[in-house]
Amino acid sequence: MQVYSYKNNNIVKEKSLINALDIDLNKDKVITVVGAGGKTSTIFELGNELSNLNKKTIITTTTHMKLDKDFLLIDEDFNIENLKKILQKNNLIKIGKKESDYKVKSLDEDTLKRCIDISDFLLIEGDGSKRLPLKAPKDNEPVIIQETDLVIGLIGFDSLDKKIEETCHRPELVSKLLHKNIKENINIFDLVEIIKNKNGLKKNVNCKYKVIINKVDKLEYLDKCKKIAQLCLEFKIDVIFTSYKI
Repeated sequence: MQVYSYKNNNIVKEKSLINALDIDLNKDKVITVVGAGGKTSTIFELGNELSNLNKKTIITTTTHMKLDKDFLLIDEDFNIENLKKILQKNNLIKIGKKESDYKVKSLDEDTLKRCIDISDFLLIEGDGSKRLPLKAPKDNEPVIIQETDLVIGLIGFDSLDKKIEETCHRPELVSKLLHKNIKENINIFDLVEIIKNKNGLKKNVNCKYKVIINKVDKLEYLDKCKKIAQLCLEFKIDVIFTSYKI
């Protein structure tokens, strides 16, 4: 993953998500990722970075996540001591309750709190987006536990210049939020509105807040990224940019 931040009126390449997001390794213990356009891959990337620093890290969800072979499935016989033993041997684990052959669902509140106690970091996926690059949350979204120290909001750069109805999860909510027709295109100012709006990415956020715009897959996109970052700074919001291609 390539990571860029905005500093001193320039787009600057960073060594890691941890550096770009200015994550405090002593204080930002519970991190919830919300929004659209790559939450799961971002959580796994951040989890790997923390694991490489020998931080005991647990990845889970307060809603749903795609089930893969690496998930530790929690059932009624869950024992926190067994989980502690697994963490002693592994810096990074993924846990959840099995919902189907394809998805895991949220742990109960007590188990989540126990996970905080035994880990250095708890990384949580806080809502879903049907793999689309942009969304507005519905009434019961996102699910952010009160212990969260940092919320990271995600949107996909590939939503730009596309119709709301084509590129957004729950397009009718995005249309309402932006006061635009569902057939209109998303522009830079729309992205900033979703980033800063209390009914957008910032919904239910009562802690430190950062934003990632991913899929910035061409160098020529960085000029638009710079403009987005400048606009977000007016609202005291830091934005970073990621890509797997440039």
